[in-house]
Amino acid sequence: MSTSPQRNEQLDGLRGYAALMVVFFHAILGADPDLVGRVLYRNFSGITGARDWMSKIGLTLLNGETAVALFFIMSGAVLFESLMRDRSPTPSLIRNFFIRRFFRIYPVLFVCLIACWLVFNAAGTPRTADNLLLNLSLLEYPVNGATWTLGVEAWGAVLLALGFLAFKRFKEAGLVVVALIFACLYLPPLMGYLVQFRMFIYCFALGALIPTPLGRAVISRIPTWSWPILLIGTIFARHTIQETIAVFLVGLIYYRKAGALGDFLARPTSVFLGTISYSLYLWNVLFLEIINLQLHRVSGLPHPLVTGLISGLVITAFAVPVACLSVKYIELPFIGVGRLLTSRKKESLTTFSTQQSGA
Repeated sequence: MSTSPQRNEQLDGLRGYAALMVVFFHAILGADPDLVGRVLYRNFSGITGARDWMSKIGLTLLNGETAVALFFIMSGAVLFESLMRDRSPTPSLIRNFFIRRFFRIYPVLFVCLIACWLVFNAAGTPRTADNLLLNLSLLEYPVNGATWTLGVEAWGAVLLALGFLAFKRFKEAGLVVVALIFACLYLPPLMGYLVQFRMFIYCFALGALIPTPLGRAVISRIPTWSWPILLIGTIFARHTIQETIAVFLVGLIYYRKAGALGDFLARPTSVFLGTISYSLYLWNVLFLEIINLQLHRVSGLPHPLVTGLISGLVITAFAVPVACLSVKYIELPFIGVGRLLTSRKKESLTTFSTQQSGA
């Protein structure tokens, strides 16, 4: 079983399709917002009528919440692997980790929020300057609702950094203990704090275990032929059961044991979607809101599943080119800035240590 190198194209492919799931999930709900209360959070047994049954099937197969759980599990695995691979002194390692995360996430977020704020105000769905500032600070998300996941990612990075410090001293047990400490957010006195983050502590913690020796040992015992079962479980299960199954699925993909699924995820189209997935996830909201604004002015629309799939295709057609430009002119340059800043710090430390030793 091979270990994961710096770039796992199969994970890229999974990330790309997860981003597409979010696009179509929001497009379907945008076609009929009442589906949230009437269909989305009801069991199949509680749904009546063929129309809502069709919507339930579509929202299950393209469930954005499932996609988000996969995002956080992959973040846990990939980021924890990067911490394990870094041989810098611990203070520098943690500092560099947060610097790189900032330049990976925030520049695109900043540009996208400014663009959304300008376009939405021009289109007749105004947001105030306070709304923009709140969203930029990731305290609230009134401009681009999808950015709530970035607030979760920020706290997830804190969990992973502290978990890594404990892992260095106490191995996997230390990581588990840190996750349990964060899980205290579920206790009644703290239930009003970090509400969105606490729902995904489990995802980050189990994701972080994937690249560890324990995770490697567990995944090595899962047969390759099980990937269809794990994929079905990830799609149809919910809550903690779903997240647990999804961790095993991501683990198979991480260690390239997912057979035909892994081969599909490593295809050029899949990898392309993965490389633009972050920008696609952010920028699709701009087109989603504009299209939904137009849809709500039209009467006699077809079934919301059909309308949502069509609008999802239109949103994707507009968002993909913008995402490509975003990757080329914002993401990659600022990722380079983050690497440059952290590499300079490493070089300075190396030079200082050499001078101290008298070499």
